[in-house]
Amino acid sequence: MELPAAYLRGVQDVTREVLSARPDAPVVAEAEPVARTPWLRASLANALYRASCAVAPAGHRPA
Repeated sequence: MELPAAYLRGVQDVTREVLSARPDAPVVAEAEPVARTPWLRASLANALYRASCAVAPAGHRPA
């Protein structure tokens, strides 16, 4: 009994994918995610920059 259900589900998924590629397919607006730097990444970048400033030659600060 599971095989026919899995087959029908696969056919439905493929049909939806094929129909979504049509030029007259309805467009669903998606909410744009908020682009922000994760706290851990920002703190790690700051620590690495401070470390590179500490080991840089005198008068040559990293960009």
